[in-house]
Amino acid sequence: MNKDKIKKMLGRSQRLWILVVIMLALTLLQPGVFLTVSNIRSILLSISIYGIMVCGTIFPILLGGIDLSVGAVAAAAGAFAVTRIVADDYSTTGVIIGVAGGLALGCIVGLVHGLIVTQFGVPAFLITLATQNIVYGIAQILTGNNVIPCMKPESFAFLGGGRLLGIPFSIWIMAFMAVISYLILTRTVLGRDVYAVGGNPEACRLSGVRSRLVTIIAYVASGFTAALAGIVLASMNRQAIAKAAQGYDNFVLTALVVGGASLMGGEGSVAAAIWGAFLVGVVQNGLRLMGIASDYHGIFKCIVVVAAVALDAHVRYKKSGLKKGGFFKKKAKVS
Repeated sequence: MNKDKIKKMLGRSQRLWILVVIMLALTLLQPGVFLTVSNIRSILLSISIYGIMVCGTIFPILLGGIDLSVGAVAAAAGAFAVTRIVADDYSTTGVIIGVAGGLALGCIVGLVHGLIVTQFGVPAFLITLATQNIVYGIAQILTGNNVIPCMKPESFAFLGGGRLLGIPFSIWIMAFMAVISYLILTRTVLGRDVYAVGGNPEACRLSGVRSRLVTIIAYVASGFTAALAGIVLASMNRQAIAKAAQGYDNFVLTALVVGGASLMGGEGSVAAAIWGAFLVGVVQNGLRLMGIASDYHGIFKCIVVVAAVALDAHVRYKKSGLKKGGFFKKKAKVS
């Protein structure tokens, strides 16, 4: 194999090599501890909630928008499900109504976002930031700002604590949502329209693409997956609290950016976003295993994130064939 072929192979799989290098380093630092089946399962379990969210939040990101309310929607949906189950004396009917109602709440919030963004031209950053506080307020009202325990029934507890074929069920949910999201974005007209609108909205409008409908569906998808993640989180914790998913929106955006999604829209994939979530999960897990104080986790995580994004961007830039000028290069003298 010649040098050019090796370069092409590395260029096509740079994200995989980044992950391999980091995992190899952690394996050497923690031999017999990090690279074990139980620890990898633990990492996947820890990122399953974020991973579920990523599968829907990528839709508005691909449009050049953003959804900062996913953590709040998750908290409110989980709170609604748990309070409904408790009110119905932990019955199966209560589980069905609670889960369905929580998912509907997420879809309604997403619908509101989509309508306001498309009909009134309000920036997505502004409206989702505002609704973040509103939805957290709804979660506080639902819980009375208290911890609401929910240790039963088993049908609800299975969502976040059950196992299927030895694998936590929340990981199966993440994988299922990732496949559905992947198929929508790569195999349907809606998916092609999402990428097209994100890449050039004006051209799409002139060509007859229903950009407003695409945008509304994108925000509904984001609200749905956020609500699903919140319900799974409530099941996992066996309780509901108003601030259950606070800060999760930052992790979701980090996973998307690390995975190569452009905040300008039109570029990104579900597979890469899940990779980004797994990479950050690996870093956090490695720091915990090495006994590094949690105060420093954010610093190390951000260093790895910046390095991974910079390397990925550098490789993609070289593949584009563009010539990059150096900042410190001397300007040619004009004779």
